[in-house]
Amino acid sequence: MEIARLREGDLDAFVEELWLPAKREMASMTVYELDGDARRAGRSHYRSRLADDETVTYVGREDGALVGYVSAEIRAPAPIFESVRECHVSDVYVAPEIRRRGAGRALLDAAEEWGRVRDCAHLDLNVDADNEAARSLYEDAGLRAERYNMKKPLD
Repeated sequence: MEIARLREGDLDAFVEELWLPAKREMASMTVYELDGDARRAGRSHYRSRLADDETVTYVGREDGALVGYVSAEIRAPAPIFESVRECHVSDVYVAPEIRRRGAGRALLDAAEEWGRVRDCAHLDLNVDADNEAARSLYEDAGLRAERYNMKKPLD
């Protein structure tokens, strides 16, 4: 698999072929639903990230086709804590037909290296509690749970 930074010319294909399927899959695991104008929102969001030095999106290609992506950003803790930079992975997605073949790990490794080069002390991410495949990937990559995000509906 070839991994490269997302480029402006790939933005429409990226949103259609990777980002929307990822968000649909995420919505199926949560209480959230996609906004009616998700395509426009996705293009706008990722276009703004292209010129931001504190964010990165890598796309994976196999035989020229987009098959996965990872997005990360630099974060700092609240100002009362020691000032360290953290590489926060906001999204990882691999097309279902190539899962469990190393693509997710390769994309995660690219984000980790990006964070390392930018002097980040940690890599962190969030994962749905029921997403056992993703949790297994992240644990195999050396990530460990430190917190639990708990939620209660307010009907």
